[in-house]
Amino acid sequence: MIKSITLENWKTHHKTHLEFGKGTNVIIGKMGSGKSSIMDAISFALYGTYPGIVSRKVNLEETIMAKPMKADYSKVKLEFVYDKKNYFVERQIKRKGINEAKLTCDNKIIAGPKTSEVTKKIETITEVNYDLFSRAIYSEQNQIDFFIKLSASQRKEKIDELLGLDKYEKVRSNAVSLANRIKKNTQDKQTFLEEQTKKTDKSEKEEYMKKIMEKEKEIKENEEEAKKILKEIEVTEKQIKELEKKETEKKFYKELEIKAKTRIESLRDDLKKTKEKLHGKDYEKIKETITHNMEKIQKETETKKESEKKKKETETTEQKLNQEKAVCANLIKTAEKNEQQIDSLHGNCPTCKRPFKDHEKEEAKKEFIETKKKNLQEAEKLTEKIAKLAETKKNMENEIKKTDEIIDEKRKENEELKTLLSMAENAKEKQEQSDKLEEEIKKIEIESGKIIFDETQLKKQREAISEIKEKNAKTKAQINAGKELVKELEISLKRIEQIEQQLEKIGKEIKQGDEATEKLAIFTSALKSTQAELRHLMIETINEAMEDIWGRLYPYKDFDSAKIMVQEGSYEIMARQRNGEWVRVEGILSGGERSTAALTIRIAISLVLTQNLSWIILDEPTHNLDSNGVRELSETMRNHLPELIEQIFVITHDKQMENAATGQIYLLEREKEKDGITKIAETE
Repeated sequence: MIKSITLENWKTHHKTHLEFGKGTNVIIGKMGSGKSSIMDAISFALYGTYPGIVSRKVNLEETIMAKPMKADYSKVKLEFVYDKKNYFVERQIKRKGINEAKLTCDNKIIAGPKTSEVTKKIETITEVNYDLFSRAIYSEQNQIDFFIKLSASQRKEKIDELLGLDKYEKVRSNAVSLANRIKKNTQDKQTFLEEQTKKTDKSEKEEYMKKIMEKEKEIKENEEEAKKILKEIEVTEKQIKELEKKETEKKFYKELEIKAKTRIESLRDDLKKTKEKLHGKDYEKIKETITHNMEKIQKETETKKESEKKKKETETTEQKLNQEKAVCANLIKTAEKNEQQIDSLHGNCPTCKRPFKDHEKEEAKKEFIETKKKNLQEAEKLTEKIAKLAETKKNMENEIKKTDEIIDEKRKENEELKTLLSMAENAKEKQEQSDKLEEEIKKIEIESGKIIFDETQLKKQREAISEIKEKNAKTKAQINAGKELVKELEISLKRIEQIEQQLEKIGKEIKQGDEATEKLAIFTSALKSTQAELRHLMIETINEAMEDIWGRLYPYKDFDSAKIMVQEGSYEIMARQRNGEWVRVEGILSGGERSTAALTIRIAISLVLTQNLSWIILDEPTHNLDSNGVRELSETMRNHLPELIEQIFVITHDKQMENAATGQIYLLEREKEKDGITKIAETE
């Protein structure tokens, strides 16, 4: 039993919560008030879809509220009881992101968040899938008389689909098609087998086998010959290798000898040129001269140092005499100045502070003259001494210069001698190298003489190996050609054997095809028989239910039963008159009576196929009924239907159907012109 459903942003429902009870639950509302969307929500909560989505009239996103406000998601929550357990299923659709679902049993999550997991779990629990739910339980809007409006052949097709009997017809049809295909295939294979058998020549296979044996024998003989040739090649190559080794050694010593002689000639030529540059001077003489020059440079350097020392001392003395001469000159100038100024002096003596007198001036003047004379004499002596020192210094400078010239000359001479010494040393080394090479040449000639090598013999052996290798190549070519021929013959032989195997296989397949055709014939016959028997049992069961239901739903006595009658491959809905005669519902019964018949079929099918759920959903069941028909239908649903079905849901715009309710009644309202949301109105 469905206990409640909550809709959040589902189509026109912003937040709607409905609770249901046993018996007939009625939802009333004008067109567009949102009543059918409640049943769609029940279907969606259970199976993740509903008829509008399956027929692609709408898509999932269109179930999310778009007005008066645009929501980001819609959510459906359904609570139901099954097998004494409480289940709660919740599904959410998002404009952005992944849709989610969850299923709980007694407050414990048993499936989710994948929507497919929840659907699969509910189908397992209830043993009813969406296909069966939509056909046996959920009657879409204005479709309660769906089976009544169909033609008899269409009715058979739809009821067979609902009962699952169409699967047998499809399997039987497929089995017949398969049998025909197998039979045709077997006939084609039989024709092919006969044609190929005529073409097959057994002697051809024997001829190929004979040729293969002959060629394999020839190949074996050539391979034995090839082994002998390889041994001969091995021996000859070993001999050639030994001769080539001696040839290499001979060439090695010859090349050493040539290199040594070439080097000696080069050394002798260089030695001759070096001696010409030395002009007869030998290494020791040059070395001795260089040593003598070094000693001379050392001696002159010491002499230069001594002269420079004396020169420095002379310069110091000269500087001292010049200073003394400058003092004398200064004293002379002072005396001359004092002499010139003595007469003009008045007053006291600057020294003793006594007044100057004439005789004292004269005395002072004489004293100044004497001082001047004495300093002039001293200055002359100093000038003479300075002149002598200058002469001495000049001589010393000349001596130093002369010494420098001697040192430079000896150094320059030594540089030239060092070059000659290097040349002489090089000449000495080259002479030693030349002498050493002469000794090496003698040794090379001795070692070379020890090697016995016959160039003619090597030439003959090389010619012989070429002939042997050519013979070996021809033998290998014959072996390869033979193997290729054997390979081709084996391929041809294999092809013949494959054809034989294929023909044998085709023979077996023909036999299997005949057996399969026979089995399929038995199978199709069994299917047809089974289908007929199941149809009889299912229709009989439905008819038994219809007879019981009709008696409960139809309040009059003019028709006492209803059933589905199978006539010439069609299903006719029949009603039995009071006199026991069966008549077609479409031809005799009124609109209200046909609605009762339609409802009877719906309930019977639901009871037979989904008795474990015991639900039925009827959307607008009164669309073709007059007021009397509506009154009779509501009374039936109130007084009789709850005895047969545990829970009924009626979606209607007809307020008279309130009388049908034994469970809950909901009146829905919505201001469509203002894009309003669905609301539950209070019922009186």
